[in-house]
Amino acid sequence: MLKFSSSKKVLSTAAACMAASALLSFSPLSHAAEEPFTAEQKKAIETMVHEYIVSHPEVLVEAAQALESRKMASQEQALDAAIAHFRNDKNTPVRGDRKSPHYLIEFFDYNCGYCKVVRPFTKKLQEKYKVAIHYVELPILSPMSMRASAIGLALYKQDPEKYLIYQDELMNPKSRITSEDQLKAAVKKAGADYDKINAIATDDPAVGDTLRKNMEISQQIGLQGTPFFILDGKVIRGAVKDFSVFEEIIKQAENEAKSK
Repeated sequence: MLKFSSSKKVLSTAAACMAASALLSFSPLSHAAEEPFTAEQKKAIETMVHEYIVSHPEVLVEAAQALESRKMASQEQALDAAIAHFRNDKNTPVRGDRKSPHYLIEFFDYNCGYCKVVRPFTKKLQEKYKVAIHYVELPILSPMSMRASAIGLALYKQDPEKYLIYQDELMNPKSRITSEDQLKAAVKKAGADYDKINAIATDDPAVGDTLRKNMEISQQIGLQGTPFFILDGKVIRGAVKDFSVFEEIIKQAENEAKSK
């Protein structure tokens, strides 16, 4: 909050705030008899507020900073809630033991090239450390991405191990999902019946609910694209260019655990 050296400035600030509040509460649809100000009064207030802001532009900077701080605080709270949700949600696919000392939450799209490039790093992470990988299906790139995610979640409900085979097949760096035939082939390779899986994807409301929840949470935490990772509470945005990015966070978490 800005602090002014004179009472006149304080009064000016109060007047400006009161005027702004009054203007915000004014509705052009209100009956004329209920309007709080005449046209002349409203014009005078608008002029006063405008002149004050021009004379004290730092108010706008302070307001922007306060807004950004509130936004960040809100996203931090949403991040904590997101971590708790995905680590415990039975409909969120997981590779590894949920009780592992480390966790990686990965938001991905089957048609995200960067997601596929990073996949070898996440597999290596699980080979070197005890990490549970929670896969958040976030089909944002194409209608076929949506179909791939729906089929994937339906397959996970039927058989989690077959889902992992299906996912690995579609996350091949050389593939881009452009047809239903590719989904059928991946389901077949996983050893499942496509018609049965498609029926689950179409008829089970939990599939659509999961995708909607994933989208809702991604917006709340400020996600702007895939891949997006949360590793032991630390956010990693975008493609990871080196395995050390993951490993440093793991080692930091282990050192913190030892010091407690």
